[in-house]
Amino acid sequence: MSRRKRLLEVIGIMIVIASVLLFTACGTSQNVQQNASITDGQVAATQASTQETSAGASDNNTITINFLADPSLPFDKLNPLIPQFEQANNVKVNSINLMETNLRAKTVLELSSPSTDISVYMMDFTLMPTYIKAGYLEPLDQYLKDIPSFNEDDYAKPFLDSCRGEDGMIYGIPMYHACSVLVYRADIFQKHGLSVPKSYTDLENVLEILKEKEPTMSGIVMRGQRGYGVNEFIFPSFLQGFGGSYFKADGVTPNLDTPEAIEAARFYAHILREYGPSGIANYSHAEVQNDMLMGQTCMFIDSANLAIRCEDPEASQVAGKLGYAVVPGNVTQQPGFYTWAWSIASNAQNKDVAAKFAAWMMSPEIAGQIDLSAPIQTFDIVYNAPAYADYAESRPEKEVILESLSLSDPDYRPRIEQADEVGTRVSIAIQEIITGDKTAEEAMKEANADIVRIMNEN
Repeated sequence: MSRRKRLLEVIGIMIVIASVLLFTACGTSQNVQQNASITDGQVAATQASTQETSAGASDNNTITINFLADPSLPFDKLNPLIPQFEQANNVKVNSINLMETNLRAKTVLELSSPSTDISVYMMDFTLMPTYIKAGYLEPLDQYLKDIPSFNEDDYAKPFLDSCRGEDGMIYGIPMYHACSVLVYRADIFQKHGLSVPKSYTDLENVLEILKEKEPTMSGIVMRGQRGYGVNEFIFPSFLQGFGGSYFKADGVTPNLDTPEAIEAARFYAHILREYGPSGIANYSHAEVQNDMLMGQTCMFIDSANLAIRCEDPEASQVAGKLGYAVVPGNVTQQPGFYTWAWSIASNAQNKDVAAKFAAWMMSPEIAGQIDLSAPIQTFDIVYNAPAYADYAESRPEKEVILESLSLSDPDYRPRIEQADEVGTRVSIAIQEIITGDKTAEEAMKEANADIVRIMNEN
């Protein structure tokens, strides 16, 4: 099957999903509405309707941004600042905010259409290579070179590089840097004289003690739920921590049926079944964070971003009681890597203004005001910026996050055209092992065989 044909089939599936999801879509900001339908196998989508443009701005000087509706992302603080940009650039900015599944469906629907009213997309960096190859994303270098608020040196290099295409061009402005860390109850560790685990042997030894000493709490929580970017976002730390990998050195031959990969999957599922809470197989990042907020667990391994709310005394029962460490590992300690980015559609109007808006939104001045800041900001300079001086002095996770970021790798998970299919298949295997439906050997060998077929379809 050709790459183009396969891509069209994937898009077709996503469009079907989109046609269902977008009829029941989440609420939008600034009264933007959308509708989508399928006619004779082709996309027939009504684009986002816009409000009347602001004074002096014409219809062809309007941009619409499509971003994630997530309470952990402070876009409510962005909206009051948008008039500054509108007035300075004689433009009207509209926005559509959707929950993640709807956002992904809406994105592929709009990008694959002949034209779109959406200019700026909040983009999963792992999907960018697929969209770049399809010609859906606009290279931004020609626009960014003339925008004073954009400076490549402001960004942590691995995160800006993760938004480049094979041609070296920039196709997205990274929004924040996310790495996974071990978060633990420092007060409980101190109470029982426990050392922070650096290896998996250390980790299970600590969990055994916690199970005996703190029977009313789970020893650890992590993502058990299947899905691309759910349990499959955390599992690669264990896969590489045992010396395994998704693929062999050629980058196309799956490597998930090896003893290292099987042992990584077995151990991941084992500690969740043995030391985790009931229902762990259905835990996403939200349940992981909530268990820590409520004081119901002793440890989690997940994105450092979750620690922000856990340290908020108004939201958390454990604020000020937490400790942070680089994720454990036997062969290596490999934190996760992730970023959302702001990308411009190649079929969009007003690309120059759209690029200017994305750069403005991520400038140190504006990003600081909307709390796209430490520890999740992509700026290398963030910890030295005066706006973050209080943060740098007060946040206990700072040094661990910096160390973890220094170990981060954009290819922590495969960045390939089949990334979502491969990741989803691995996530199913991990959940099957957690639930006990299959042994680690059965699940991983079956997943490996399926991924061989996925890779051979191209």
